[in-house]
Amino acid sequence: MSKGGEYWEGHDDAGSRPGGGDAVQDPEEFYTAGIFLVKRDRVKEALSAFRQALEIKKDEPRYLSYFGYCLAKAEGRTKEGAALCERAVQKEFYRVELFINLGRVYLLAGNRKKAHMAFRKGLALDRENREIRGELDRMGIRRPPVLPFLDRKNPVNKLAGKVLFKLRLR
Repeated sequence: MSKGGEYWEGHDDAGSRPGGGDAVQDPEEFYTAGIFLVKRDRVKEALSAFRQALEIKKDEPRYLSYFGYCLAKAEGRTKEGAALCERAVQKEFYRVELFINLGRVYLLAGNRKKAHMAFRKGLALDRENREIRGELDRMGIRRPPVLPFLDRKNPVNKLAGKVLFKLRLR
């Protein structure tokens, strides 16, 4: 086994590490590993990979965003996760994946309104994005109550909404 442990097995020592020594690893490798783990819902392990990427490159928006999402999902730290994702979006407002992570963290925090806004901003960047469309479909979009002066849960409002829906007027 090489000096770097199992991770470096099968890699060319001279080409894998700058200078061929025990120097710094490439943060993109940790990022790629983290993405692989997130896609398989192994979020706690992904959290570790993104943490390592951030230790090497502290302000990379993609790393911040995924770390924030994993922090919220794996450890329930939604406030911190949202702050990291918001910071990432401020730095690179043109990356759809950052808005997806931000929206997902807001959903984990129970803030459907902010999640919807984040997904809409991401959709403005990429109208065909399947991940965002899937998230919005799962959220379901509520229409305003038929009688806005009554509470949404009022039986009259509920009945009026059902009738209008069946008549396809709503």
